[in-house]
Amino acid sequence: MKKSIYIENIAKEHVQVNDYFIVTRKGTFSTKDNRKYMSLGLRDRTGTIEGKVWDRVDELQGLFDKDDIVYLSSRSVAYQGKLQLKITDIRRSEEDIPLDAMKAFLPQGERVNELLRDEYFSLVKEIRNPHLSTLFSKLNENKELLERFFSFPASVGVHHVYFGGLLEHSVTVTKMAKEATTTVGGDVDVVAAGSLLHDIGKTDEMHLKGGFKYSDKGRLLGHITLGIIRLEELIRLIDGFPPKMGDILKHIIISHHGVEEWGSPRKPMCIEALIVHYLDNLDAKVAGVKEHMRDNMEDETWTAWHRLYESRFYKLPEG
Repeated sequence: MKKSIYIENIAKEHVQVNDYFIVTRKGTFSTKDNRKYMSLGLRDRTGTIEGKVWDRVDELQGLFDKDDIVYLSSRSVAYQGKLQLKITDIRRSEEDIPLDAMKAFLPQGERVNELLRDEYFSLVKEIRNPHLSTLFSKLNENKELLERFFSFPASVGVHHVYFGGLLEHSVTVTKMAKEATTTVGGDVDVVAAGSLLHDIGKTDEMHLKGGFKYSDKGRLLGHITLGIIRLEELIRLIDGFPPKMGDILKHIIISHHGVEEWGSPRKPMCIEALIVHYLDNLDAKVAGVKEHMRDNMEDETWTAWHRLYESRFYKLPEG
């Protein structure tokens, strides 16, 4: 798979656009005169664009799903002052996609992934507790798991939806949480370890199959349960790992969403778990709003309605 046309380069009408994109939105509608059409949201690393299918709708709509990487044949047209793609053919890509190739389809974070990797190793190096230090040594020896942790987004559609988003979120939460211990207290090593590991189950909750999607395992178990499984696998590799410390780390993972309706079977019950929960929530919400602002501004200051957060958001003028 080689992508050559990026959304930022589609600058005028009547340009032939035959290339790969991720489908972020898919819906079938009818015009006033009862003509069926499909409306699609399409993305690559440079932005988003609307796509419309006017012909062969019944045939084409079953050939791909939301969040698929698709290959499409189209032409750029202008509608109400904005460019969109008039699609004549579209189908799911069946090629195996290397993890590194996903960089073409997901936006990059504000921070360089290679620098975030360095920050991760620095945070791990600062852990003084020998048991926790050994735990991360075992994690770092699992190169496949580590590469997934470094490369995956933090979610498919909520926050940090970009290449390396999971690492950026985990590192950011860890840095804030360590700083919090200097004012509110808590075991800084446990806080750091819990922050770095709280979303480790997302490496199994998602998989790379025509794009980042939730795996069957992810849908059935969720990233909290999968995180516990990953942690237990690592602990079993370590002779003499303290059972109580293992329980505290598991508690941080299962309680980091805070309440049952958000997916946590337990509320945070220790200072370290409270710190991770509130700062995880803070970072996820702020990142989600920033990403919403990037593509959903109704004017210079206000966003469109955010369905998950049930609000519009105001963007302060620069300067």
